[in-house]
Amino acid sequence: MPTSVQKVLSKEQLLKRFWLNGKRYHSHSDSFISKYKNKIIVIKYGGYALTKSQLVKSFAKNITLLNKMGIKVVVVHGGGPQIEKELRKRKIQDREYQGLRITTKKILTIVKNILARQLNKMILNEINKCGGNAKSINGINTKIIKAKFIMGGKLGFVGEPTKLDKKYLNKLLLKGIVPIISPIGYDNKNNSYNINADTAAGFIAESLKAQRLLLLTDVAGVLDKDRKLITELNHKKAFEYIRKGTIKGGMIPKIKTCFSTLRKGAKGVALIDGRKADAVLMELLTKKGAGTLIKRK
Repeated sequence: MPTSVQKVLSKEQLLKRFWLNGKRYHSHSDSFISKYKNKIIVIKYGGYALTKSQLVKSFAKNITLLNKMGIKVVVVHGGGPQIEKELRKRKIQDREYQGLRITTKKILTIVKNILARQLNKMILNEINKCGGNAKSINGINTKIIKAKFIMGGKLGFVGEPTKLDKKYLNKLLLKGIVPIISPIGYDNKNNSYNINADTAAGFIAESLKAQRLLLLTDVAGVLDKDRKLITELNHKKAFEYIRKGTIKGGMIPKIKTCFSTLRKGAKGVALIDGRKADAVLMELLTKKGAGTLIKRK
């Protein structure tokens, strides 16, 4: 949106302009904006939502709106479906351990190409097209996440984040810039690491003491054994579900990230349905939310 237009529109007008021309505007949304203004929101974006152009456009509008409202947004993106597709195309075996992709050097090259050179650029361009102010941090040209091998390298080049360049990120946020971060880590020996995007987002949220961490998923949120949405989930219940196998696969690192992030400094965490348009706004700016709220106790 041109700067001249921004100055003329009020907060309410901006909401109505960006959010489906006011079809989902709620009178109480303004109070939520005040709650998050100048606060940091970290959003993990990926999965199915990155495969559909209309959902990418909707997400870009959501981020642009939050950016214009003075909310400090950090986007960390994944790319699992795109990586899986490329591995199948090249007939490379794709193996996982507790939701983490075992990453050989060959697979790492593919991961870096898809995350940093394709998806990061696409998200950046869509947000900037909407009038947002985004910057690429793809882990290749700009490196901000130091990492080390998980399990001593038994999973290949799968990394665990150890240090974040908070100073650099905070400078961008103070300037009203939205960082678009690929979850690629590095170390002093010039190794690159494939970091689980949920883990990276959680680490960034706790390091920045974010007000909220939102993890966009390919389901409605956390589901019970009957596939019904659990709207709130505490630590005890979550790990009971893991033991029983109700929570499994890629949802396990998500849940572990949520509780680690809460324990280490983030104020709130939610798992939301990334398949729905405007899921981010529904979670932040409405009473009902858009998924599962993760609670400390």
